Amino acid sequence: MSTKTKSIISLLVVAIAVVVSFFTFWPLQDTTKLGLDLQGGLQVVLQAEPNKEGEEVTKEKLDEAKFILENRVNGLGVSESTIETLQGDQFLIQLPGIEDPEEALNLIQVTALLEFAIVQEGKDAEVNTLINLREQGLTTRPDGRSLDMTDDEQVELLGETVLTGEVLSDSFASFDTQTDAPIVSFSMTREGSKLFGDLTSNNIGKRLAIVLDNNIVSAPTIQSQITNQGQITGVGELDEAKNIALVLDAGALPLSLEPVTNSIVGPTLGKESLTQGLIAAGAGLGLVLLYFLIFYRAFGLLTWGSLVVFSITFWGLLTAVGVTLTLPGIAGAILLIGIAADSSIIILERIKDEMRAGKTMRTSMETGFSAGFQTFLDADLVTFVTAAVLFYFGVSTVKGFALILM
Repeated sequence: MSTKTKSIISLLVVAIAVVVSFFTFWPLQDTTKLGLDLQGGLQVVLQAEPNKEGEEVTKEKLDEAKFILENRVNGLGVSESTIETLQGDQFLIQLPGIEDPEEALNLIQVTALLEFAIVQEGKDAEVNTLINLREQGLTTRPDGRSLDMTDDEQVELLGETVLTGEVLSDSFASFDTQTDAPIVSFSMTREGSKLFGDLTSNNIGKRLAIVLDNNIVSAPTIQSQITNQGQITGVGELDEAKNIALVLDAGALPLSLEPVTNSIVGPTLGKESLTQGLIAAGAGLGLVLLYFLIFYRAFGLLTWGSLVVFSITFWGLLTAVGVTLTLPGIAGAILLIGIAADSSIIILERIKDEMRAGKTMRTSMETGFSAGFQTFLDADLVTFVTAAVLFYFGVSTVKGFALILM
């Protein structure tokens, strides 16, 4: 294959890459994923503590808690969220674009421990009182005490817990076909179906209390044996039913999570920061292009084309991969302009050196590119390794910068 044919094929490949990349990210506002600092949302640090006295915060429990938190956040429909472990027993959670931070925080924090227990004889009135107060949307009793039962009170009213939410395989919000009231329907695992069947068949005529985080949600009377599915009634609004179903699906947290710090980033600040970042990137690119035009003239115009191609294909790649853009990421992109320009300078200076040695234009360009390529390839590999180290050991903002740089 001749050199001319290779050049034509190369130009066609570049042209196709540019066109595909351009339509991958255009229009920008519809395709670019923005991080917490640019579109706003919730950032919170949670401290992990034992659910009961005497227990320890182990690595296994922290890993389980992180997995459950990720499932809950995914259930919220929040894209590009991050959950990281800090200082051993803390979690940093970032939720970009969240509309109701308070509700999101409540869903993240709630333990979601579901328990089944049989109402003790003679305790129906007290159980009914707790259920009625909850259905009224209250969180405290007339005497000011919380509706949440203490361990001693729960044993007095319900006896020992006979089953927990571990027997559930799936849960979802729906409506009662007779009353149209919101409910949470659930199905059970194979082992759970057997245990629940034994429980209900041995206690027909008694009331089965359904307790969520020490709070009695409902206590229906067992009419017959129940095996593979059931319902939780008295959950209030449909949104509450959806939230309960979400946390039950994700599972109960093995640890208690208390907020250490939380902050709301407003979208207005994010838009201003994004605009300023893009202006800075544009100004940097403009100055670089002006520099090349002044010092390299015709070769500078060629560099203009290469930087434009680089920018379009680079942004198209970020969009295709789904990288979230943050302020540190913009800083990394601006730095890349300098790195790309530096690579061009290395090549152009080598070409000038070859021409000063009396070689022809074509020979100087071929030799200068080959020698310059090896030089900036080594430099770029060092930069890549440095960015990889930053990504591995850094936290969220540093990782955003390092990922763009890589």
